[in-house]
Amino acid sequence: MRRLLGTAVLALAAFTVAGCAVTSGSTRESVGETIHSISVSNTVQIRFQGDRVLAPLGLRVETYRREVFVSGLAQNDAQRARAIAIARDTPGVLTAYFVDTDLPGRPVSPAHYRASAEQVWSAAVAAVRAAGYQIEERQEGRSLVTSWRRLSPSWRTLWMGSQERVRLSLFPHRDVVTVIAVVDRLDGGSVSWQIEREQAVLEGIRKTLGQAAPRS
Repeated sequence: MRRLLGTAVLALAAFTVAGCAVTSGSTRESVGETIHSISVSNTVQIRFQGDRVLAPLGLRVETYRREVFVSGLAQNDAQRARAIAIARDTPGVLTAYFVDTDLPGRPVSPAHYRASAEQVWSAAVAAVRAAGYQIEERQEGRSLVTSWRRLSPSWRTLWMGSQERVRLSLFPHRDVVTVIAVVDRLDGGSVSWQIEREQAVLEGIRKTLGQAAPRS
């Protein structure tokens, strides 16, 4: 009885995370996929915490459709490779990626789009340019980094100007493309401000694609 009750609670929690039943064209995970993603993320996180090299880094783990996204502030390529290897070696994981952030343990901003990789790439380029950024580096169809853009002083920046840039990484799945945005600030800035900027860029991509924003 207790086991059945525990299963029901877990399913209810996953249902809450996933929202209502997945409709045609949705980029959300099904209830079963959500349960699996939570389990995988927790397992990978525990393995990181038990690793003497990775534990001090405070890496974050997110899973979407059996693909793991590890984010954080790594000190070198060896640490990134170690994190990816451990994640990929976890049962139920198809592959894993590392996303660099400017602060340890900082959350990243992912969005999922039901479109071709070519369409999402074109929309991403258009969105960052529409937001006033200039692209400095690009790996066609995979990632881009904008040049540093000066911010005007405001009360939110304590009346001091700063500079920011945006990094986008694209990860095509079978029928969905995941885009992860990271905004960097030279003065650090607040995490909430950075995430707000990231969400604005991701929403710009969605609008460019002409897609309705998904329900939480």
